[in-house]
Amino acid sequence: MLDGVEIERAGRPAAVVITDEFSATAQTMLESQGAPWFKYAQVPHPINILDDEQAGQVAEAVVHGLVELLTEG
Repeated sequence: MLDGVEIERAGRPAAVVITDEFSATAQTMLESQGAPWFKYAQVPHPINILDDEQAGQVAEAVVHGLVELLTEG
């Protein structure tokens, strides 16, 4: 998450993906870093148990949001 913030602060778009299990932690970290404005994508937790087909479905579901994160301005 912090890498994404630093990339954005450097003037380049960044897209970070986290699992929903960590959304509260991510928000706390962003606030402590002075970056509550940073947007990120979330996928359902856990992802490590998914097979290739299921992981592909998750990726397809989140890709539109990632494109928006990278292109909104």
